[in-house]
Amino acid sequence: MQGLSLFGKELSRIVRNPKLLIPILGILFIPIMYSGMLIGAFWDPYGKLDKMPVAVVNADAGADFKGKPLSVGADLVKELKANPSFKWTFVDAKQAEDGLKNGNYYYVIEIPSEFSQQATTLLDKEPHPAALKYLTNDSENFLAAKIGASAIEKLQTDISQQVTKAYAEAVFGSIGEAADGFTQASEGAGKLADGAKDAEQGAAQLRDNIAKLASSTKQLVGGVDALGSGAGQLKAGTAAVSDGSAKLSAGLGKLAAAGERLGDGADSAVSAGAKLADGLASAQQSSADLAGAAAKLSAALDAYAAAQEGAAREDSALQGLIGAARELSAGAAGLSGGSAKLAAGGAQLQQGQRSLQQGLDALHAQLAAAAQSGAELSAGAKTAAAGAAKLADGAAAAGRGAAQLSGGADKLASGSAALASGASQLAGGSAELSGKLGYAASQTEGVIGTDALYDMFANPVHVEERKLTNVPNYGTGFAPYALSLGLFVGALLSTMVVPMRETGTKPRSAWSWFVSKALLFAGVGVIQALIADAILLYGIGMHANHMGAFVGMSVLTSIAFMMIIQFLVTLLDQPGRFVSVILLILQLTGSAGTYPPELVPAWLQRIGVWLPMTYAIRSFREILTGNELQTTGGNAAFLAVVAILFAALSLIVFVMMRRKEQRQTAVPSELAL
Repeated sequence: MQGLSLFGKELSRIVRNPKLLIPILGILFIPIMYSGMLIGAFWDPYGKLDKMPVAVVNADAGADFKGKPLSVGADLVKELKANPSFKWTFVDAKQAEDGLKNGNYYYVIEIPSEFSQQATTLLDKEPHPAALKYLTNDSENFLAAKIGASAIEKLQTDISQQVTKAYAEAVFGSIGEAADGFTQASEGAGKLADGAKDAEQGAAQLRDNIAKLASSTKQLVGGVDALGSGAGQLKAGTAAVSDGSAKLSAGLGKLAAAGERLGDGADSAVSAGAKLADGLASAQQSSADLAGAAAKLSAALDAYAAAQEGAAREDSALQGLIGAARELSAGAAGLSGGSAKLAAGGAQLQQGQRSLQQGLDALHAQLAAAAQSGAELSAGAKTAAAGAAKLADGAAAAGRGAAQLSGGADKLASGSAALASGASQLAGGSAELSGKLGYAASQTEGVIGTDALYDMFANPVHVEERKLTNVPNYGTGFAPYALSLGLFVGALLSTMVVPMRETGTKPRSAWSWFVSKALLFAGVGVIQALIADAILLYGIGMHANHMGAFVGMSVLTSIAFMMIIQFLVTLLDQPGRFVSVILLILQLTGSAGTYPPELVPAWLQRIGVWLPMTYAIRSFREILTGNELQTTGGNAAFLAVVAILFAALSLIVFVMMRRKEQRQTAVPSELAL
């Protein structure tokens, strides 16, 4: 109750004081002055483009296409004169350039002299697109230049349709002429088909006869090949026999001579074998004597060692001598046995040498007879080889001639088959050509060019736009951003007029102090929102799909902004207004009021989710033009939480200020005592 009483006294003080009342009344209209002027100025800028001066320069010299004059530039000028999209002014190049520099025109459209000529090159090997020149002066007005660019794109589409329509007229005119040509060509193709049929029959007969000739030559080649193969084998065999018999004769002569030398060697070997047997017998006797002496030496050393048992164990040299004697005795015994075996082997060797000598004598006699027979065989084989070589040469020559004959016959058969196939294809193709030409003639006779058909070729695709929601004009789309901005600016400026801390009556508590100021600021915010809504809806004529939600969201947004700015200014005084301006700047770019959030820097996107204006703009967009209120409730809850949070922070500030005043009041009282 104390807070309401203090609020009433605060209102009474403002009403009675014109210096406070008049500025506060002016502050109430700040949001609508800010947002209303922005929305009104940009309500429908594209609907006033007919007031923008644009210069047009037509330097097109025209051209000829398919025997018909083509003047795309003149047609474009006629279309522009009938099109009130802009304030067209048709001037020469000098006037256009001077006017663009002086700011008399926002941009210039120039139709060059070769414009129509370039339009006729569509069917050329190297077409040259028609170029429409567009001159702007961006420093004069950048947005005007961008609007002009959009208009030029529309003109480009219209001109392209006109050129395509002209081509369609020429092409369909040519189709009628082509129909007569198709009919005549069909008759000629029919005659050609008859002649091709006769040629097909003759080519078939020629193919069959040549095929028989080719088959006979192949049989001849086979026989000659067999004869050549046999002659070649005979030649090779007789040559091999001749060479072998010559080598055999020579080898037998050498073998007979070698047999004679072998017999002489065998005689020498028999004599050497006798001497070897005698030597081995003597060696056997010597090895037997050595074995007996070694055995005696080993036995004597063993007897000595047994007699001198102690000395034998201590004398290492004696032990080594005993061991060596034992090994010598064993080796001598082995040598004696081996010598005995050698002596026996020597006797056997001597006997074998005698038998070998007898066999070699018999072999020598037989080899001498064989050498004489080999010489006679070699002479006969040489004569046979010469005759076989002549036979092989003749057979080879006959084979080559037969192969050439067969190859020629095969080529002739292949050519005749290809001729028959080509004649058959010619006959079939001629008949098909005649039929197709007749069909083409029947089809093209019924093709009649009309304006509707030409328009279809010039513009075959149309775009149908379907909108989930409808924004009637630019001002309605801009209103959520402008209204939110106006309410924030109104709240900020109200802190310069409405007393932030002072009251007409000294507050009794921090709570009453807070309630009086909060109600005062909230009341100003509510009135600002209602005035702005009334002028937007009934003064400018803006339509809201959800009227009640629009008014409620305006009031809630204004109160939320008031609570934020009240806290900052109450806490910091003048620096608080500076912080509020910084917050406003962040919201201008981070709230996605103008551009989509994806187009602003990433750090602003992250900040934007915490800015209250982001949720206010989203809500206003859905309320003004949306069919359903799907997210408005959540956005309103966020703004309500913001308002309550900053109101609570303001209460804390007033509590701190009240305690500070109480401490300052208590100090003078203590000094007075």
